[in-house]
Amino acid sequence: MTTTMTPLNGTDRAAAVRAAHGQLAPTQHVPMGIRVIKGPGASPATAPATPQDTPTAPTTPRGVDELLRMAMDSDLARTRHLGEKITGLVQNLTARIEAEQEQRQEREAAEAQRRELAEAAATLASQLAEVRQKLRGTSGRDSAASPQRSNRREGAGQRAEIRAWAVANGFEVADRGRISRQITEAYAAATGSEVAR
Repeated sequence: MTTTMTPLNGTDRAAAVRAAHGQLAPTQHVPMGIRVIKGPGASPATAPATPQDTPTAPTTPRGVDELLRMAMDSDLARTRHLGEKITGLVQNLTARIEAEQEQRQEREAAEAQRRELAEAAATLASQLAEVRQKLRGTSGRDSAASPQRSNRREGAGQRAEIRAWAVANGFEVADRGRISRQITEAYAAATGSEVAR
């Protein structure tokens, strides 16, 4: 007797035959859109592990120096070459950063010195202005001209004395104008006084 069975509810023919003979299907495929709810005593279904659920070994953070040392000790030439290249780049970067820091320090020092010099110049300018103001207050044009006037007075008085001495000693001298050098030298030698020019 041959039993003919048709697929029921999405189950294939072989599964139906196994079910008719009392054999369990190795896996039960549930059609899409159908939700399977198990009873309270059933064990939870084991879902396939996802990459997020798979425990991973903790990675130990390594510094650049340690990585470069490991690269130099590697058995692979390509890894050693990459380590040498990165070492050169690190050295170039270190030199560049140090040069930039040195230039920044020089600029800051020059700026500080410029500010100090500007402050000193401003202080000196202020002091000079104060001194000039004091000079204007204590000595005006009259006091500046007074030494010249006194020199003129002294010179006129001395010339009158020289003329009087010259007349008394037989020298010919005009009442006005320039006195000859011979007379002034004779007056200076006779009186021991200094003649103002």
